Amino acid sequence: MVEQRPYFDPEIETMPRAEIEARQLVALKRIIENAYANAGLVRKKWNEAGVKPSDINSLSDFSRLAPFITKDDIRAFRAETGDPFGGILCTPMSELRSITGSSGTTGDPTLLARRDLHAPLTDSRFDRAFWDLGVRPGDIAVTIIPTIRGSAIGPLLHFGLTPLCVDHSPAEIGRLVELSRIHRPTVLISLSTPLLMGLEQFEIDTGIDMAEVFSSYKAMVWGGEPLGPRGRGLTERWKMNIIEIVSLGDATITLEAANHTGAYAWEDEVFVEHIDPETGEPAPDGTLGELVATPLHNMVDPLIRFRSEDLVWLTRERCPSGRTHARFRVKGRTGDQVVVAGKQLLPVNIWPTIESQPESKAGLFQIVRPKVAEDFLRLRVGYAGDADLPSLEGRLKGEIQRQLGVDSRLELVPNDELLKQGPPHKIPRIVKL
Repeated sequence: MVEQRPYFDPEIETMPRAEIEARQLVALKRIIENAYANAGLVRKKWNEAGVKPSDINSLSDFSRLAPFITKDDIRAFRAETGDPFGGILCTPMSELRSITGSSGTTGDPTLLARRDLHAPLTDSRFDRAFWDLGVRPGDIAVTIIPTIRGSAIGPLLHFGLTPLCVDHSPAEIGRLVELSRIHRPTVLISLSTPLLMGLEQFEIDTGIDMAEVFSSYKAMVWGGEPLGPRGRGLTERWKMNIIEIVSLGDATITLEAANHTGAYAWEDEVFVEHIDPETGEPAPDGTLGELVATPLHNMVDPLIRFRSEDLVWLTRERCPSGRTHARFRVKGRTGDQVVVAGKQLLPVNIWPTIESQPESKAGLFQIVRPKVAEDFLRLRVGYAGDADLPSLEGRLKGEIQRQLGVDSRLELVPNDELLKQGPPHKIPRIVKL
């Protein structure tokens, strides 16, 4: 019989906020002392700000005194010193047992080092998330991890799931369908735009009912980039329960709550701040702000007060599920907004216009950011098949004008060529002219 208790770890998941903050302070002091002593960039930034770890005696002290670290800081330190970790690593290289990295879609990959190969198995973030989704030990999980391998199956094993590993490739679609029908998994990690394109084409070619194929799944995890409107329509037709997996300020990753009220920012693992991106001051709960994160237990390569550039809605109100940790939704990135003819546009605003035409329904596009403001929107748009390009360009321009009220200049590129611009599961949505 499947156990139905509501929480995997009720003590942590429903901890009163005062206790969350008390635990955070103890962990935070330990992590910043370690980083100041061993991480060159952290020590440099703190010394420039005239701050020492001994100055931090409360969470408010940290938010008031500690300097931010940005990706540009890391790049500059790397260029100056030749340190591939950009002044973040706190452990001798000889002690490392694993080095992976983020996808690097929006810039240089963030290196992720591990001193203990079992480190991914020691926290319960995914245990809590799987339990929340109704997944249970003994279930089968499909894992499709395009950029971080090896330790990626650690959380599945820790929870007691049996992983079925599938390569992130449209050529694997038939195998994914077959494995799903034979083994009836309960969770898949993770879908992407190229895989969704492949599934749709496989359905057209074979006539197989995708809703039946995926009927055993309690959750289909989506990651890497937003799910476009047309893609969401496909997943709804196939009766998929889409759960987003998102970065928590490059400190860790986390999953959306089963009740779809946001992703949990597990505050026993990460100290989370939510700031006005212009002033750096705290943003009110329930509003849009930039996510700033500090890991509380990563003694190997911690990013201390890292400005993620992610624009998020965040609240610390108790979740309807009873969990007390903060929840957030990623709305975009601080560098993703473009201003065209006085209108502020994000990729999410442009998505429906690109998906509106059959040849570009995959929603593959890039905003080409000019060096100076322009009165028209520059886009690089992917298309499939043997398209009539003048006709497609005219229809897309018309749809952009109708939906967004701006003129556009388009460069049409085959989907396969555009996909080469990034890792297998996503492309950079903003490129510079």
